[in-house]
Amino acid sequence: MKKLACFLLILSASSAFAGVRGDLREAGKLYQDKKYGQALAKYQTALQKAPHKEQASFGAGAASYYLKDYQAAEKAFKNTAEQNGKLRQDALFNLGNAYYRAGDKEKAVAAYRQAIVANPKDKEAVHNLQLIIEQQQSEQNQNNQNQQNSNNNSSNQSKQDQNNKGQAPQDKGQEEQPSKPQDTMNKDDADRVMQMARENEYKKPTQPGEAQDPTVEKDW
Repeated sequence: MKKLACFLLILSASSAFAGVRGDLREAGKLYQDKKYGQALAKYQTALQKAPHKEQASFGAGAASYYLKDYQAAEKAFKNTAEQNGKLRQDALFNLGNAYYRAGDKEKAVAAYRQAIVANPKDKEAVHNLQLIIEQQQSEQNQNNQNQQNSNNNSSNQSKQDQNNKGQAPQDKGQEEQPSKPQDTMNKDDADRVMQMARENEYKKPTQPGEAQDPTVEKDW
């Protein structure tokens, strides 16, 4: 009876694994057909059967990304990366994408750096990291310029107030001359990097291959 129970347990586990592989194949086909909602449901079914199956968590992250549910994508990609499997580097890269799309550039930078450490030859990760750093530098330069303009305005106003002391008030009937706008940093410089981001679209996440071939081809 003990041997029979052991055999039944092995048979059950084998059947469950076969079921997961089937779910992954079906999910992959739905994903390729851009039916991301249905693909996500299949990936989640596979995760219920095999919570540590990296192909399932990675696929769930990719499907969530295309559904613009970036928080769910972040969670799935982090889960994949933490398993330290073959998809770890791709998961870190796509985690950076999800953070960026959610507006968290600091976390995106950290994720891209981890992806580069895992694979220094990942040119796309290097490109995206450089792009964000350029954006941050441009934003910082603009903030510094705005702060300098604000300080100059305050200084000029203080001097004007001192010069006006003791003078008679201006007649109400006198026409006021429109003030000249303050010089600001050329907005084209600030927009240049954002245009680069639009022209050089961030590499989208891909779903892993079928269960027997977990290789992930990353497209731009």
